[in-house]
Amino acid sequence: MGDIKEPLMHLVAELPFFACFEKTEISLLLAAGSWEKVAPGSRIITKGEIDLKMYALVQGQAEVVLHEKVLAVLATGDIFGEVGLMGAPRMTHVEAKTDCLLLSFDAEQLNNLPLELQVVFLRQILFATFARLQKINQWDWLRLHPRNPA
Repeated sequence: MGDIKEPLMHLVAELPFFACFEKTEISLLLAAGSWEKVAPGSRIITKGEIDLKMYALVQGQAEVVLHEKVLAVLATGDIFGEVGLMGAPRMTHVEAKTDCLLLSFDAEQLNNLPLELQVVFLRQILFATFARLQKINQWDWLRLHPRNPA
């Protein structure tokens, strides 16, 4: 990654998921991760597959799709696919809506990181997952409790 390492480090450091990491930790994460460029319309994750990977969307937009229905639009800074790290089959497809730059991590790459860094990384995954669940719970509550027109 030589000449482009510093710009990539800066790009990743700006993402909310990585905000709590120090520069040296981000450097270790960049060394452990894999970069992928994905064209619009390409499938990133396929429902039912098992691949032990998670992704950080560094640039672009992607769609979470189930039964040909878009459930969510992911944007720069979002993480996705974290359940894959545990060996669970994928629950949905994820497809690139625009050109996407992804930083992916597989379970083996993460297991080779220093233990303290693994703990912080997994804590960030938990925070992101909890935030997503809270948003879903709010949507469900609002759907089930519509405001009465005055």
